[in-house]
Amino acid sequence: MDVPVLFRDGPAKRPYKQWRTAKHQPWESPGAFPAKDGWYLPTTTWREIVKAATEVGRGVTPRLHQAQQLARGELVARVAPLYAYLGMHAVSPKYPLPHSVGRRLTVNAVYEHGTERTAKSMLGYRLGMTMAEWACRSLMGLGQTWHFEDGGPIPALMDAFKDPTRTLPDLWGLHESENAYWLIEAKGGNVRKSRLVEGWEQLEEGGKLLQAYAHRRILCGASVQPQGDLFVTVDYDQLSGQPPQPSGDATLVGIGTPEDHLDDSDDALLATARAQMLVYLVLAAADRWSVRRPLHPSPQRFRAHHAPRTRLHHA
Repeated sequence: MDVPVLFRDGPAKRPYKQWRTAKHQPWESPGAFPAKDGWYLPTTTWREIVKAATEVGRGVTPRLHQAQQLARGELVARVAPLYAYLGMHAVSPKYPLPHSVGRRLTVNAVYEHGTERTAKSMLGYRLGMTMAEWACRSLMGLGQTWHFEDGGPIPALMDAFKDPTRTLPDLWGLHESENAYWLIEAKGGNVRKSRLVEGWEQLEEGGKLLQAYAHRRILCGASVQPQGDLFVTVDYDQLSGQPPQPSGDATLVGIGTPEDHLDDSDDALLATARAQMLVYLVLAAADRWSVRRPLHPSPQRFRAHHAPRTRLHHA
């Protein structure tokens, strides 16, 4: 699927219809921030979207390692809204790119006709976090993301990062090639300028805590409406300062995702294992039969399951 992405240097109005009519550029800067603003049209897969949903935000091991049966609930909470309310449709953009596939994500009929406002807000949160993770990590090479509420990147400021009275951004991460922290605020759903301005204020508050360090502020808006395409706006700025503090956390090595460098780096192997720990815990907690059973039952079991019911059975 193709995902239109607009890079610009600050919050602005929603680019109504431009995601379909603008002249897009091919994505030619994997693992890095693009050199210029404008519309891009990277192509991705549903697997990458789901991976972003399961990996965004925090390491799950401390919370779920001792209660692995709870991991399934966490996994379902992250991906179920995407499966429930998103669909795909074919599009004919005004300026198609040679390598685009002509399919884009949209909200489905369930969302449009059978979903109340509260559930739509739930999808907005999950969609915003998922697409922010996808844009920052899959496209631009950011390392593991973490929630600010679990403690920010500077141990001496942890109490400030955890302060519930502060309106801080959602996520932070370390970009290895830029040698800078990234502060990320995610918005999703029917994203208007007022919500983006609110998100930018959260980024500014986080920037006050990190003003001594080099960091980039990124505001990701994942917008989707009925009969429209999912598109992402990335509003940003960059501030100079001293380099990040050394960390024991594994970061991205090379261009691409850590999965692309498993043979090259122990850090890439560790980063991949950490990112996929939630799925591992779900499988570890499952009983052996449910993990090992085939995708399709045997012909004998299939016939027995679908045999015509007798009158006695119905009674």
